[in-house]
This record gives sequence, C-alpha cells and structure tokens, in this order.
Amino acid sequence: MAEYQTYNLNPQKMEWLLHTFFAESCLNLDVFDSKSKRHMPREWFIVPFPLIETTIGLLLNEQIRDYRYNAVNQRIVGLKW
Repeated sequence: MAEYQTYNLNPQKMEWLLHTFFAESCLNLDVFDSKSKRHMPREWFIVPFPLIETTIGLLLNEQIRDYRYNAVNQRIVGLKW
C-alpha cells in the first residue's frame, strides 16, 4: 500500500488515467457476498508495484501519453513516433 500527495490534479482523473493505462491487467474476478450476490470488482490489477510507482511519476510529469503498458511482458514501453 502506498499514499501519494498530488497538487493541481483531480484525484478522479488520476484514478481514471491509471485504470486506463493498466486496463489490460485488470483482474477478472467474481466475488459472491453472503447472499450469493455476484460482484465484479474492477479496482484490482496485476501489476508489479515498482511499475505502478513509475507510472505515477510519468503521470505527474505529464509524460504518460508517451508510454503504454505491455501486460504480457509486464513492462512500460515508450511509443515510437
């Protein structure tokens, strides 16, 4: 678990950007509660923690648009222009 302080950044937008960046790694999981009601959380991702930290740095430095996450290789890759 980690906590980050951000300034001049909408927290909901930051969360949306992180979800978009790591979308391929969203954990596809069904959870059933005590009443057998099915829930499909979309808040959990399978990503190495150091890559999450790197991505937050890219986001805060406004460089995230130049990179994508390769879920197969678990790497952040630069876009070739």
